[in-house]
Amino acid sequence: MRFTIFHHLVVLFACQALANNSAPPESSLQRTAPELGSLHNAAAVPEFKSISKRQNIDGPDSAAGEPGHGGRRTIKTTPAKRRTFRIAHGTIMGVAFTIGFPSGAIFIRVLKPPNHVYIHAATQIFSTAMAFTGMGLGIWLGLNVRYLDYLHTIIGFAVIASLVIQPVLGLIHHIRFKKVKRSTWWGFVHRWYGRVIVVVGIVNGGLGLLLAENTRAGEIAYAAVAGLAGFTYLMVVVQWIFRTRAVEKTMKKQQQKKDYMEPAGESREAVGLMQVP
Repeated sequence: MRFTIFHHLVVLFACQALANNSAPPESSLQRTAPELGSLHNAAAVPEFKSISKRQNIDGPDSAAGEPGHGGRRTIKTTPAKRRTFRIAHGTIMGVAFTIGFPSGAIFIRVLKPPNHVYIHAATQIFSTAMAFTGMGLGIWLGLNVRYLDYLHTIIGFAVIASLVIQPVLGLIHHIRFKKVKRSTWWGFVHRWYGRVIVVVGIVNGGLGLLLAENTRAGEIAYAAVAGLAGFTYLMVVVQWIFRTRAVEKTMKKQQQKKDYMEPAGESREAVGLMQVP
C-alpha cells in the first residue's frame, strides 16, 4: 500500500516537471519578443547599424558619421570648427555673387565717367578676391568632409576658373573702346561672359545650401537677396539701353543739322567751321 502511494507521488511530480519544461514562463516570452523585434529591425536597416558602429569607433576625425560620406578625414578638426568654416564659406561666396559682382556691373552704368571705370574695376577685383577666399574655405571643407566630388564643388571650381579670364576680357575691351570710341565685340563678350558667370555662381550657391542642409529661412533669405540683385541690375541695364539710344539719336540729329548748314561742295576748313591743325 505504501509502495503504491509512493509510486503515485513520483508519477505526479514527473508530470508536473514535464509540463514546466514544455511551456516557457511568461516573463521569458515577454523578454524574447523585443529581442526578436530588434533583430528584425537590425536586419531590415543594416546601414543604420553600420553607421552607428562607425560613429562609435571612428571618432571625431572620421567622415563616416555624416550622410553620404565615408572614410577618414584628411584634416583633423571638430564639428564646431567645421560649422564655422561652412558658415564663412557660404557667407563670403553669397556676398561676392549676390552683392559684389552685380554692384560692380551697376556702377559702370550709373556713375559718371571717367571714375566709373575705376570704381567698376576695383569692385570686381575685390569681389574676385572674396570668391578666391571662399574657394579656399570650400577646399578645406571638401578635404574635411569629402565634398570634393559633388556637383556643387565641380561647378564652383569651373566658376572660379572662369573668373580668371574675365579681367583679361575687360582690359582688352577697355583698350579697344578708348581706341575706336565705340563698343566692340570684346565688350559684348566681356558683358555676357560676366553675366553667365554671376548667374551660374548664384545657382551654385543654392546647391551649396542644399548640400549643407541649411535651414529654410536661410534658403529664403539667399533667394531674396539674389532676386533683388538680379532685378536691380536688369532695371539698370534697361534704363541704360534707353538712355544710350536717346543720346545716339540726339547726336545723329545734331550731325545731320551740321551737314545741312554746310555749303555744298566746300570743306569745313574752307568755310572756317573748323581750324586746320
